[in-house]
Amino acid sequence: MMKRISLIVFLSCFIPQINAQDTYDDALTAASYAYSHSKKAHGANNVYHTQEYADKAIEAFEKVETLAEQCKCKKANETAYQARVDMESSLEQDTYERSRFFAKRAKDLGSKLLEELTQCQANSGTYAYEEDPVAEEESEIAEISEEVSQKQQELEEKRRQLELEQQKLQQQIAEQNKKRAEFEARRAAELKEQTLVKSRAEDALKKLETALQELSVVLNEESTFEVQADYLRSENDLKNESLDDTKNYYVNRAKELTQTAMQQFAGYNMEN
Repeated sequence: MMKRISLIVFLSCFIPQINAQDTYDDALTAASYAYSHSKKAHGANNVYHTQEYADKAIEAFEKVETLAEQCKCKKANETAYQARVDMESSLEQDTYERSRFFAKRAKDLGSKLLEELTQCQANSGTYAYEEDPVAEEESEIAEISEEVSQKQQELEEKRRQLELEQQKLQQQIAEQNKKRAEFEARRAAELKEQTLVKSRAEDALKKLETALQELSVVLNEESTFEVQADYLRSENDLKNESLDDTKNYYVNRAKELTQTAMQQFAGYNMEN
């Protein structure tokens, strides 16, 4: 009979400890979820993901408030309340930057909340939380670090590709500049020769025209040789044509002048 009474007394003392342990476990679990969702809300790159994770964090913080009150963890209760208020504030902001500001405050309080709950549990004499929140945080930090490292590698690879493309583009530009310089040099030399051809051809045509005029007077004093003089050009006229075009132009002017002279001289023969 005494043994049965002793067992009942023992169990009556142990059961509240088990219930308290479960409450602390639930509180720490909820706090871990709240902290994780807060980090994701703060790290989200658009307003939709921020709101999605913020809603989940708010729900978890509310649960921590209730459980912390049951555990008599006043500091944790107040921290959970402030974290929830900050996360709710992040949803009320009209800019993405302001929203992230309050999400970061809630995230920082989430980390503090885990420490306070762990300390409260240790002070109560119950067992430590089965899943170490610090280890979980370190694991998440390691995961984030790995993602950052991968992003850095991707950015480095993109940077190398951009450098290669830039070098290739610079080579193409250098080749184009070289070809342009060579073309301009050839064109300058050609234009110089065109100018010389122009000067000599016009001088020769003028002499030919003068000679034909003199010959016309010798053959017929009353006749007047029609002067053409349409072969005179400016140097700007040469810029839009090649050397061959310039030569062909003066060849055609010489032919026209000769044909005009032949026509006039043919008239002299008819009169005789």
